[in-house]
Amino acid sequence: MDRKRAWNILKPILKVGFTALALWLVYTKVDLAVLKRLWAEANGWYLVPAVVSFVICQVITSIRLLNFFRNIGLPISVKSNFRLFLLGMFYNLFLPGGIGGDGYKIIALKQRYAFTTHKEVFSAVFFDRLSGLWGLSWLLAVFSLSMPQVQQYSRWVLLAFVAGTIIYYWVLRRFFKKISQRFIITHLLAICAQSLQLVTVAFILAALGCTTSYWPYFAIFLLSSLASLFPFSIGGLGAREVAIVWGAATFGLDKDLAVSVSLSFYLITMAMALTAVPVLFRKERRTPAGKNGQAEQAAAT
Repeated sequence: MDRKRAWNILKPILKVGFTALALWLVYTKVDLAVLKRLWAEANGWYLVPAVVSFVICQVITSIRLLNFFRNIGLPISVKSNFRLFLLGMFYNLFLPGGIGGDGYKIIALKQRYAFTTHKEVFSAVFFDRLSGLWGLSWLLAVFSLSMPQVQQYSRWVLLAFVAGTIIYYWVLRRFFKKISQRFIITHLLAICAQSLQLVTVAFILAALGCTTSYWPYFAIFLLSSLASLFPFSIGGLGAREVAIVWGAATFGLDKDLAVSVSLSFYLITMAMALTAVPVLFRKERRTPAGKNGQAEQAAAT
């Protein structure tokens, strides 16, 4: 067995193991009876706007990704792009040992548009992710101004954000000029998407009966989103909850409520990812795709 094949077998085992360990650590820090009571007494009506805001968030995120694809000249339609986006969510959550959502997008688009290069497609997907991280960092910088626990560091946080943005934009313009097109619109979309995630969290907090300020919970949710970006667990499950528990302890918040919010957000994410299942079973069809005479394949396996 070669090294690559061995890693492909070991990778999902490690992810499942890390996820299980992280959830066990969370289990030791929270009261399951309280979690059960929170969900049993939750006001389900608030979950409707929570789901709606999450769906809008994902639509905006897919439009941001489409802008990056347009930057490199891919003639992909809005509908096909959204299918591809949903499939990426599905691969990330339910096929953790495979190529992953981003890897699937790169392979599918390279096969669909032979005229483009692997580097261009990879760059579009990578900088889409990076723009999302930039939007998350922007919100964290703003929150540092309003939270007493970290206000003493807010000047340094803002300075780091501004310096990082300047370096980020310079690298983008210097080495990835095509990708840097539509910079303002893609990064405004990133802020909108991250903000809508907080709207989703706000409705979940309301559903779970939170009567205290939402702002500290927003802050630890954003911090936990950073933890979920590292590909050590299944779709960020476990990693986000460990960060949530640590953040709740640091800021003196209700750990049970914070973990309930995180798990509820994960369930909403999982429900939307499952909508990609019909796409997986669609028959492939080909339609003309622009002047290059390439064929655009519908987003399916």
